[in-house]
Amino acid sequence: MTFTSPQPTQGLGLIPLEEFYRAYSTFRNLPNDEQAEAIAQPPSEPLFIVAGPGTGKTTCLTVRILKLILVDGVPPKAILATTFTKKAAAELRSRILGWGFQLLEALQTDSQIPTQAKVELAKVDINQVLTGTIDSLCERILRDFRDPGTQPPILADDFVSKTLLLQAGLFKDRRDQNGELDEFLLTLQGSRWNWNVGKKTNLLQEIWDRRFQDQVDWGNFLTSGSSNSEQVAVDLIGEAIADYQQELGDRLMVDFALLEQEVLNRLRRGKLTEFSQQIQVVLVDEYQDTNLLQEGIYFELAEACDGAITVVGDDDQSLYRFRGATVELFSDFGDRYEAVFYRQPSTIFLRTNYRSTRTIIQFVNNYATLDPGYQAVRVQNKPTLLHGPNADVGIPVLGMFRLDMDTLANDLASFIHRIFRGIGYTLPDGTRIECNANGGDLGDCALLCSSPAEYNTSGNQRLPLLLREQLLGKTPPIKVFNPRGQDLTDIDVVAYFGGLLLECLDPGGAIEANTSGLNDSITNTFADWRDAAIRLVSSASAPAGLLEFAQCWALRDPRRAGFRWSPNVPVLALIYGLVHYFPFLHDDPEGQIYLEVFTRQVSACQQVGSFSGRVVTDPDEPGLSEASVKELLRYFLAPIASGTVKVNEDLMEAFPRDRLSILSIHQSKGLEFPLTIVDVGSDFKSNHAAHRFKRFPERGGTPHTMEDLLRPHTDLNAPIRGGRDRTFDDLYRQFFVAYSRPQEVLLLVGLMATLPGGRVPNIATGWNRNGTCPWGGNQPFQMI
Repeated sequence: MTFTSPQPTQGLGLIPLEEFYRAYSTFRNLPNDEQAEAIAQPPSEPLFIVAGPGTGKTTCLTVRILKLILVDGVPPKAILATTFTKKAAAELRSRILGWGFQLLEALQTDSQIPTQAKVELAKVDINQVLTGTIDSLCERILRDFRDPGTQPPILADDFVSKTLLLQAGLFKDRRDQNGELDEFLLTLQGSRWNWNVGKKTNLLQEIWDRRFQDQVDWGNFLTSGSSNSEQVAVDLIGEAIADYQQELGDRLMVDFALLEQEVLNRLRRGKLTEFSQQIQVVLVDEYQDTNLLQEGIYFELAEACDGAITVVGDDDQSLYRFRGATVELFSDFGDRYEAVFYRQPSTIFLRTNYRSTRTIIQFVNNYATLDPGYQAVRVQNKPTLLHGPNADVGIPVLGMFRLDMDTLANDLASFIHRIFRGIGYTLPDGTRIECNANGGDLGDCALLCSSPAEYNTSGNQRLPLLLREQLLGKTPPIKVFNPRGQDLTDIDVVAYFGGLLLECLDPGGAIEANTSGLNDSITNTFADWRDAAIRLVSSASAPAGLLEFAQCWALRDPRRAGFRWSPNVPVLALIYGLVHYFPFLHDDPEGQIYLEVFTRQVSACQQVGSFSGRVVTDPDEPGLSEASVKELLRYFLAPIASGTVKVNEDLMEAFPRDRLSILSIHQSKGLEFPLTIVDVGSDFKSNHAAHRFKRFPERGGTPHTMEDLLRPHTDLNAPIRGGRDRTFDDLYRQFFVAYSRPQEVLLLVGLMATLPGGRVPNIATGWNRNGTCPWGGNQPFQMI
């Protein structure tokens, strides 16, 4: 294979492209033809790279960046590369540095490289390449390129922003109790199930975020009520959001939406020319998850470097509409770019999948092309995936479908246990599926679900909980990792811990009774927590010393003879003192995440409160002492008790190797597993309307209703496709992602009623939106 650049590079950089690849080949395989085409393009060429799953897009981006530096002579600090998540950004940077240093070392030892070139190579500082998420880069830009004499804004994370929105947005003037606002938000939610102040806060935050993400004409929206009651609700939303924005401003804070908006505003006003003029090339990964605000930032930066932008992504893997992502910005990138820069970018398809077996790739291709209606929203002329040159045929895609969920959980637990703690699982043809003897463990497997919740809306057990119980009953037992399986307020250890915090801070709830910023839902949860804590310390199984510790904190009498209590104690001291009695919270991976929710919320309390998360104990000023506790109730414990803050994906940076991870399909994006189990229908006994939105929708969901509400007030205009079609599109993308995660084994699980062509229509098992099931007569998986 030969590699040539589309324009002469000799003299532009430090080495020719051929020597670059010779050095690269000393530690990695050379790129394939698709990747090489993208890598070889000159710095000025705009690129639209459509990269299917497992096609090496991060490799392609990394090598292109290194080629820009060493072959094209682009200074490292003139390259900006951004991606969607912190984990992906860390991986990209790790590869740039790791491969970059290996390249430089190989070039220094290459006898064909001239001495002068080696001298120049020694001066190259790969570390200067700008990488990160869009938010981290925006924060860095506002910090490093601010006006003289000004302070950089303080970034409010999700815990801080939700705390302020709850208190200043909803609880102020008792907006949370307004009937018109309640009904309006319920229309967006689409269901009364588990309706609480936390859900209301989250919907308000989504409106706030989309105001900026979709570049909404806010004044226009605020007059858009179609009836008197709806206009009352819209007015209240405007007031709540204005009060939230005021709270941020008073604290010199910005949240993520304001952070990005401020960068865009400064770019457009020419206030960041010192930064933008140093950028020569912009590269954006996961562009299918971009929103209009971010597109504005990228296009402004691209304009500063004459349109030199590379975007990489896959419309089939766009899962974040609920976070404001607009997949059309990716699928229509060519036209949108041309409208601004008056030329078309070069389109390059990465289609060779190096992740999966030939059988799995064929299955994924089959699934992606099942529905004619879905083809209309895919990138034009998108090719099917190809398998890598060394890919095995692999075992058939498998299906495990049972009559009831208990049997399914039992058989699935046995399947998993045989593979990872037994002698392996043998298929009818004699093929054995077994754990890799060289370091393999349960971390090589994951169960992917539409939701990892362990209970359904009726309070009945779902497959994640039944599987957890079945695996724990095996010999030896297997633990699962599913910290999002239950709402925090429903988890026993959280109730015990929260109740003890309450009793230590405010024994009996005397201060709570006179605290504003709490509602009935929160006080009811507080009461449940207190009861749970009292039962625990009164039981025979109570940890030794726990009662005495709690009583000491509850009394905290600085005048007691022979005793000295600090007048000012961080509540973190109480938390870490209590954790001593709850080994689960510091030893167990799930417990560690629950504890992190408490500590992150304390940090939020420190940032927004007057007492910085401290407990004041001053007998001479009881009012001051009481005020410090009230603040902790409002800003520390109330957001957790209300369901406003919860376990989110950002808290789950790694998955334990010795446990079965149960993930939402959204969480699995960007991951891969040798064995992937996809729950396609364990919830569906019948064709009931209550769960059609998860398998064969009749209407749009919350993200689509939100789009219908706000998009008419934006340059994007109202969506052309109806809510039902957009919901179908998103479900196809969801299962496309799920089916493309496995490396070697893909297992679909569900109830018999959801088999292809059965009585329960389900797009995960091959149904079209027109009501037919091509898989019904030709089932593409082998039953086990």
